[in-house]
Amino acid sequence: MATTSALGSGSGLNLNDLLTQMISSEKDPQVQLITQKTTKVSTTISALGALKSAASSFQSALSDLKSPNFFNSRTATASNTEMFSVTADGSADAGNYDISVLNLASANKIASGNFAGPDTKVGTGKLSISVGESAFDIDINSENNTVADIRDAINNAPNNTGVKASLLTVSDGAGGTATKLVLTAKDTGANSQIAVSVADDDGDNTDGSGLSQLYYSKSDTTNSRFTEVKAAQDATITVDGFTVTSATNVFDEAIPGVSITALKPVTDAGNNPTSATLSVAVDTDSIKAAIQKFVTAYNSYAFTYSQLTSYTPATAGQTSGTAGPLLGNSSANLLNNRLRRDLSDRVDGASANFNTLAAIGITTDADGSLKIDDAKLNKAINGNLSDVAKLFSGDSGVAGRLNSRLTDALASNGLFDNTQKTLQSQLDDLGKQSEDLDKRMAALEATYRAQFTALDSLVAQLKQTGSFLTQQLSNTNSSSS
Repeated sequence: MATTSALGSGSGLNLNDLLTQMISSEKDPQVQLITQKTTKVSTTISALGALKSAASSFQSALSDLKSPNFFNSRTATASNTEMFSVTADGSADAGNYDISVLNLASANKIASGNFAGPDTKVGTGKLSISVGESAFDIDINSENNTVADIRDAINNAPNNTGVKASLLTVSDGAGGTATKLVLTAKDTGANSQIAVSVADDDGDNTDGSGLSQLYYSKSDTTNSRFTEVKAAQDATITVDGFTVTSATNVFDEAIPGVSITALKPVTDAGNNPTSATLSVAVDTDSIKAAIQKFVTAYNSYAFTYSQLTSYTPATAGQTSGTAGPLLGNSSANLLNNRLRRDLSDRVDGASANFNTLAAIGITTDADGSLKIDDAKLNKAINGNLSDVAKLFSGDSGVAGRLNSRLTDALASNGLFDNTQKTLQSQLDDLGKQSEDLDKRMAALEATYRAQFTALDSLVAQLKQTGSFLTQQLSNTNSSSS
């Protein structure tokens, strides 16, 4: 039997092209349908992601307005920012105060007498160092009794929480240098006074020899060997003429809800303290800005929804109109309808005159966006702030219920998540359909190829038999002649 080495070589027919055309006619329409469905689902997933992002941004804009405390926001200003700075929380009463800074807080600093150098041996025994009510002891022996050793022992003492030791190199007054041990309290204030008592191994704790060279008590001016460089001092200010002190430069209790930080004493030409005005007011600018942010964020969301669910009718020369990728999408429409209802419904518990957004000048335009009547909003904020707070904040307020609605929609297994899971499942199924189609077409092509190969062999055999018979007839005719 005759064999063929390539499809069509036996018959002389272009069976490869014929096979390709037959497979394409079977496969291409199905591929086109799967591709169209895949593109549509992918576009819907992307569009839903864009709407989800817009909804998330809108929810972020609600963060301030849903909190009742936000409407208690206060601004605090100083008429002289070199003298003091100020902040206020929602508990502060609006008002003006005269503030004078008399002096700033300082940390106690003392310096020892002169030593020849950091390696100079001082003596042995025990030092007891106190700062205010806290104290710690240091044992000084022959192995750690230089000025530098004592500095390190103080700084490394595990229970030292109140003082820092350092060395200072100064002139000795005779053309050379000397070393001083300097102790500085870590905290400011009058209660951070440093004291150093000594148990000197030489038997005398205050005579100025041995370790008693480091004895110091502010009240014992006769025997103290340190000099006070800076006194332990509270900060002092006056509020409306009344004196207030603080161990730091911060005054948190002078005016309820107000924190004052003293920065610099300011005096007049006669060296008399001058005053500056501290003003506390309701932060209406921040409140209005938050409402504007809310409106802008909603309008951005509404525009995104409108674009994604739009339909543009066909024009001349077009066979069909253009539909947005979320046109008719039940999830997108459900969320949008709920948000619009949350915006327009009255607020339970709010004042009868301020229980809708329209009451404070926020209305819906023809295109579905929100707009603000600035004059009406300003009047409401400046004259009825507590009513505005009830309108927006709390679980039943406009911002509160919108936030709750969006929290549910954006949550795992919420509206967006479940819809995206359904769409992804459809996309996965279309991918499987594409794979199955490829397998079926491969099997069909193999079947057709086998049939064509058999046909090609048969035709080749018939052609060969025909040629043989023709030759035999030709030979017979020649013999007869």
